[in-house]
Amino acid sequence: MISFNLFGIPVRIEPWFWITMALIGGGLSANDSLSILLVFVFMLAGFISILAHELGHALTVRKFGLPTAITLRAFGGYASYPAGVLSRRQSFFVTAAGPAVQCTLGIVLLAIRHYVAIPPESLLHALCFDLISISIIWAILNCLPIYPMDGGQMLAAILGPKRAHYVHLIGALCAVIIGLAAFSLLQTWLLPLFMGLFAWQNWQAFQQRTS
Repeated sequence: MISFNLFGIPVRIEPWFWITMALIGGGLSANDSLSILLVFVFMLAGFISILAHELGHALTVRKFGLPTAITLRAFGGYASYPAGVLSRRQSFFVTAAGPAVQCTLGIVLLAIRHYVAIPPESLLHALCFDLISISIIWAILNCLPIYPMDGGQMLAAILGPKRAHYVHLIGALCAVIIGLAAFSLLQTWLLPLFMGLFAWQNWQAFQQRTS
């Protein structure tokens, strides 16, 4: 467990964060020193990008006068703060700030890479590529209207508690579509697995709210 403060915000990194980043970065197939090194580069890029995402949430929470802390855990992280205090409008801005900061990071790095020559075989080039990819793709995925991802939470803030069942119905349908598309087009199992889990969770929540 690693703990430190950043801009006065407590940050805690659980061991599973590094493990899952290594798995996503190809740790299981790394069989030589270069590929292992590239896995560590991917882990560093994931750390920087996801921390920036959670800082977006946390700094916005603090702007609304609430205490906050960041935890990086398996496949991501979260910024914690007292529940039931923020208005729907404030909740929307807190949620939107995470992917906004993360996507901005990716776009800024993309612009820098366009104007600054980086040797293509260097580790800096690999780090920059991973940072751009993770920041933009992660931010887009998080904005999908699938609860409890950021997009689902923003949809919940827009619709309000009386229409919460629509949030879960939309989340279940979107998760199924994205999962099938990812499996068909990308031939990967990780994203469909998560989408299947989200689809099941949202369908269960929809049934509970409409029963």
